[in-house]
Amino acid sequence: MIIKSKSYKTTKSFSTVLNYIFRENERNNGFEFTKFIKGKNLFPEELSSQFRSNEQFRLNRRKNNVVLYMDILSFHPRDAERLTNDKLHQIALKYLSLRAPKSIAVATVHRNEKYHTHLHLVFSGIEYKTGKSIRMSKEDFQNKVKLEMENYQKLVFPELLLSQIQHEKSFIPKKEQKKDSEIIMEYEGEISEKQKILKLLEEVFTTATSEKDFYQKLEAKEIKRYSRNGKITGIEGNRKFRFSRLGYTPELLQSLEQDPTQNQRLEWLQNIREKSQEKERKW
Repeated sequence: MIIKSKSYKTTKSFSTVLNYIFRENERNNGFEFTKFIKGKNLFPEELSSQFRSNEQFRLNRRKNNVVLYMDILSFHPRDAERLTNDKLHQIALKYLSLRAPKSIAVATVHRNEKYHTHLHLVFSGIEYKTGKSIRMSKEDFQNKVKLEMENYQKLVFPELLLSQIQHEKSFIPKKEQKKDSEIIMEYEGEISEKQKILKLLEEVFTTATSEKDFYQKLEAKEIKRYSRNGKITGIEGNRKFRFSRLGYTPELLQSLEQDPTQNQRLEWLQNIREKSQEKERKW
């Protein structure tokens, strides 16, 4: 399971976000349910009107108040056939009980043609009719919502194997931690194009004697490179990968001119790996 949280600070979002989650193109075999909403089978504009009315109860008004949240819970495609609407309904209820137990809310499930199943949970930035903000710190969100949801999923729905992610950082040495994408690739016996490129770049970086030599070694391996404004910028495969986005900044490549030791190179590569993992971590 991957959890993403988006916040909105204008009341216009009530209409735009609700229209977005109720769009027709991805609602096949899905469902929706509401919390603290009056009426059934309402149109997005009718729902947004109730969100807007509840916003009038806000106690502390500031220019940058978050008026609406949309949290997205995504599951691995290979778990799609095991994700019944009943299970998704239970997961949505559990999530809202942890993140927004007293807020007006709407939840929908979407299943598109690629079997990417995900829940959209839209809820007010304040409690229903009390006006109290439901703002949560990053630490509380991690410990009281994300970790709790992961434990709940493991306990109640252990069959959702590919949608499970490990969180016990204190028990796993940093070098041995794996992202969810790596776990999935190992399970399926696959490796992504990006992982192949990162492995190749590490191999070349450990032996290159200069930035120019780095590029020449890539060329010798018949790796297609691309340039911008006459400067080699990255690698082009099924899609483009910029060197700097992969951690190989101009400064790092220029440092090869200083003839760094093997230990220095390995230390730099470890920093690249850690920064890459931090960027891609979605929990």
